[in-house]
Amino acid sequence: MISISSSFAQILRDWMTAQRIEDVDLNARLGALATRDRVDIGVWSELLQRAQALRPAHPVGLQIGAQVKIRHTGVLGYLVLNSESLGEALETYLLCEKHFYRDNLARLAVTDTRWQIAWPQIHGQETVLPAQVALSALVTFMRQRFPDSCVIKRVELTGPAPANGAVFENFFGCPVSFATQALSVSFDRRSPDTPVSDVIPGAFRRLRQQQIQAFDNVIKSSDPFLRRLQQITLKLLPEGRISLAAVASELDCSERTLQRKLGHYHLSYQHLLDGVREQLALKYLQRTSLSLTEISMLLGFSEQSAFNRAFKHWTGSTPGEYCANTGLQGRRRRRSD
Repeated sequence: MISISSSFAQILRDWMTAQRIEDVDLNARLGALATRDRVDIGVWSELLQRAQALRPAHPVGLQIGAQVKIRHTGVLGYLVLNSESLGEALETYLLCEKHFYRDNLARLAVTDTRWQIAWPQIHGQETVLPAQVALSALVTFMRQRFPDSCVIKRVELTGPAPANGAVFENFFGCPVSFATQALSVSFDRRSPDTPVSDVIPGAFRRLRQQQIQAFDNVIKSSDPFLRRLQQITLKLLPEGRISLAAVASELDCSERTLQRKLGHYHLSYQHLLDGVREQLALKYLQRTSLSLTEISMLLGFSEQSAFNRAFKHWTGSTPGEYCANTGLQGRRRRRSD
């Protein structure tokens, strides 16, 4: 069953505020969702249809998605911001999409001139508005990060053609087809990648500083090799590709060579990985804006239960017990209320 991160539902509340819409029942339902980790796609579709009914003559799906900010996308947004090019950002999205929708739904096709992301599993009436919100949010976020190179060539939507189809073409800046077999968007691959660092919010910069500090707490990394290892480790960790083989591949060496180099610093790969993860976990738990699920993802764990076991092995207590003992649990509860 497809579901979305509950943090994304906040974008609908922000849209209501921007549109000066007062709907006590809808606002209350959205507030209740803030206490959950996931929202079923059927529930999300129902809420969006309620919003559409409030503004029947407007392309509500586009309006809501166009308001996307880093706080709506959670960890996925942090990972995209960490990408240095549009192509890398799209690949990162594919790697981490399951943490947002609980499944890998997208497929990426690459040609000499285009990147095309398609969602063949997303179809049916209940997905029309959710798809519009998700696609416009993705495009908006990519445009914020790569304002010059994010050029859309074509968009295909599964829903019926609206009366105001020109609004969709104006938003995406390209031809838009409706009633197609699969949802998709094609990006121009020929545009030069020119990311603008000014779009990266302070919260993300602080997160990166914490990551670097955590690495330094395990080992002082002034050595060029260790600096390169730090960059690769912090990049691969939240993508879940943190195996010895993956790191060695990024370093363009064999696993044996990497182990030998680490031996020069009296380190084993597992010791380094566990140490960095433990330091990062302690720092992330201080950031009450991050849920335990998001922290698990940032640390490269496939599920929160694996993170819980590892954290107890490192510290003798679970993340929940640690938060309770340090007074963080109350702060997290107040954030959710």
